Amino acid sequence: MRGLIVVAMITFWGTASLAQPLEAGPATPLAEEVIGLIQELRLAMYYTALAIYAPTSMDQRLYAQQVVNLIEGAEGEHFAAVPPRDTFPTGMFTRLKTIETSLTPEIPAPRKHAAVLILNNVRIFLEFALQEALAVARAEDVTAGSRHMRRVFAFLNAAWGADVESPYLGGMWLLFRNLERAQRPMPSGRPHP
Repeated sequence: MRGLIVVAMITFWGTASLAQPLEAGPATPLAEEVIGLIQELRLAMYYTALAIYAPTSMDQRLYAQQVVNLIEGAEGEHFAAVPPRDTFPTGMFTRLKTIETSLTPEIPAPRKHAAVLILNNVRIFLEFALQEALAVARAEDVTAGSRHMRRVFAFLNAAWGADVESPYLGGMWLLFRNLERAQRPMPSGRPHP
C-alpha cells in the first residue's frame, strides 16, 4: 500500500510541475487559483483511483477522506487531517469562489458569462463527488465503497472536462464502432485504421 501512495505522490508532483506557467514572470492570482484547482483535482483523481482498488475498507476510507479534504479544504465541514500531509489543501470549493471573484471587468461579457457557467458546472460535479466520497464511510464493504469511489471518479472526470471544442461523450457506442472498424477488413484486405 505504501508503494501505491509513493507512486501516486511522485506522479502528482511530476504532473504538478508540468502545470506551472511557462513564462518566468509572476502569475496572476486568477492563474494561480486555476492552476491550484487543477492540481488539487488531479490529486483527488489519483486518490480516487487508489480507493477503488484499495485492499481494505480502512485504506479505502483513508483515500476517500483525502478526496473530501481536497474538495472542501481545511475549512470544510468534513475535513479531517490525514497523514502523511503536513500542509492542508486550500480546497477546490474555496478556489472556485476565488476564481469567480477574480474574473476582471476586462474579460468580455460573453466569455465571463461562459466562465461563470463552467465554474457552476464544476461546482456541481464536485458536490456530487463529495457526497459519494462521504458515502464510503457508510459503505458495508470494500465492494460497496468501490462503487461509490467509481462515481467519485466519474464526477471528478466530468469536472476535469475534455479537451475538445464540441460536446463529446465517449462510451460503449464509440468503443463498439472503433472495434467494429478494426475487425472489418477493408476492400484491400487490410483492417481499418
